[in-house]
Amino acid sequence: MPQNTKTVSKYATLRRKSRSGSSSGSSSRRPSLTRKRSSQRLIRTISVETEMSNLSVLDSDDTNAGPVSDLDGQNVGNEHSRPQSATDTDGSSVLPALSSIKISSNGPSGSIFESIAVPFIKASLDTSLPDDYLREDILNMIQSLKIPRWYRRGAAKPSCDSSKMELVKIKGAMTNAIFKISYPHLPSLLLRAYGKNNSSIIDREYELAILARLSARNIGPSLYGCFDNGRFEQFLENATTLTRDDIRDWKTSQRIARRMKELHSGVPLLTAEMNGGASCWKKIDKWIKLIDSHPGWTSVDRNIQSFLKCQNWVTFKDTVEKYRSWLFSKYDAHIPLVFCHNDAQYGNLLFSAPVINTDFISPAGSISSITRASSSASLFPSDSNVFLDKIINPTTQEQIQDKKLVVIDFEYAGANPAAYDLANHLTEWMYNYSGSEPWKCSEEHFPTKEQFLNFLYSYVSHLKGVAQKTANKEIDKEVRYYYNEILRWRATVQLFWCLWAIIQCGQLGQEALSGNDGTEEQEGINGEKYIITIDDTDTKESSPQGNLDGESEGVDIETFDYTMYSADKISVFWGDLIQSSIVSESACFSPQDVKYLNNNPI
Repeated sequence: MPQNTKTVSKYATLRRKSRSGSSSGSSSRRPSLTRKRSSQRLIRTISVETEMSNLSVLDSDDTNAGPVSDLDGQNVGNEHSRPQSATDTDGSSVLPALSSIKISSNGPSGSIFESIAVPFIKASLDTSLPDDYLREDILNMIQSLKIPRWYRRGAAKPSCDSSKMELVKIKGAMTNAIFKISYPHLPSLLLRAYGKNNSSIIDREYELAILARLSARNIGPSLYGCFDNGRFEQFLENATTLTRDDIRDWKTSQRIARRMKELHSGVPLLTAEMNGGASCWKKIDKWIKLIDSHPGWTSVDRNIQSFLKCQNWVTFKDTVEKYRSWLFSKYDAHIPLVFCHNDAQYGNLLFSAPVINTDFISPAGSISSITRASSSASLFPSDSNVFLDKIINPTTQEQIQDKKLVVIDFEYAGANPAAYDLANHLTEWMYNYSGSEPWKCSEEHFPTKEQFLNFLYSYVSHLKGVAQKTANKEIDKEVRYYYNEILRWRATVQLFWCLWAIIQCGQLGQEALSGNDGTEEQEGINGEKYIITIDDTDTKESSPQGNLDGESEGVDIETFDYTMYSADKISVFWGDLIQSSIVSESACFSPQDVKYLNNNPI
């Protein structure tokens, strides 16, 4: 699989390079990365009052930064190593889930102001380095960022012994390299190192602006600090990542639907987001322009035929415009938008604690005010033997259990139609990222009509009052709307991730890599220069993380086959367009590869 990431084997030669550019010897090990003065810690204040890109860097460490207020409007200073207590000694309220981030929501009268102050250092982390070097870099970053309980006040060097640190690479991430960092008697951390092509895919400043709004609502894990190509986050101990089988479970699917409804309803959009249109199409336009800027790739028809199942690049762009016109023609004015996660695949869904089966728990004195309705009174097929009130009227205990479902990784979050976010989740049912072919789209695993409706009835009925739930015809009408909207927007999901995969695989810039002599220059986090000589022999047996303490199961950014993934995604795209009569089958270069999902509206 083509990659834009070089692998450093354990036989790589690392040579320290002086500032003047001369080499100072060669050995199989490099000197310690530490120096007397660690990287300077800055504070980034991210505000989302007016512009999402409003980001300032204070040229000082936290002791000179201006005060930031908590949610009650009290000044709480800038000491980011404060304990996670419910109340400070001065009585001001502290949100324990936010840890090293200070939140403010007290703007001028009539305005909305939410901001976070985030520790930041100007340094990059190279995750392809051999294990012992990588550990040293990580500990230096932790010390520089002053991460609570890990940081030793007043010390230039980390207090932790790198040999005692457990570093586990977490599989299932296809955008970043993710690690769990553990150390005896310290809280575990999650390290997220961005992929090399991420700058074209994710707006990191906008992502932090989103984090400000989510943190103000206690959504997602704590953020401890950022560096140039990554960040440290809270690791949710004892949490269990959902599996592909979990999301297909009848009751778990209902739970996911209800939590998605809460997200869509609970995070207000900013004016710029409401006026900016669907973020998925903004990214699609951006990525098509990016790919267009590489004529060396787009002019080779076999690239287009392989990745996009189309005869050539011009035909593909015309096809996208036909679909866009058809999709948007339904809306008289603005498309209705909500705040969406946009990547609710099972790897981004966690249970923070085991879920208790509430089937046999009946709350004292609780009597359902909704008459038990058989499936014949709903959109379910008459022979499905589904009782609608069990879906739309979950018990109080059941909804309490919902809170154990946690959504993480908001890198692709933004304003979209709710149908897009729902379609994205439901299409993820077709993938097994822990299997032997994690890129493969298995169309037979797309939700059946009953599974589809189970999810939608849970979504639509959630947060409605009892009187609204008794209006079965109104609920049916809304479920029908979302069902058909999901079918319309499903092709957008496939197009989005297909283009994402093309950029991720790194083929677009391959011509710029020609003539490489097998060496590359890297800079340590404290400013020292290194020349890394790549030994291409036996790299499979000597992967850069070969000495890590372990790896979780599943794919990762280095091993995922983006080429096959993009081809399978676009095959579903073609299937939806052909079934909707937007294009004919002859428009597809490989009609035998087209994947057809159920596309019948209700």
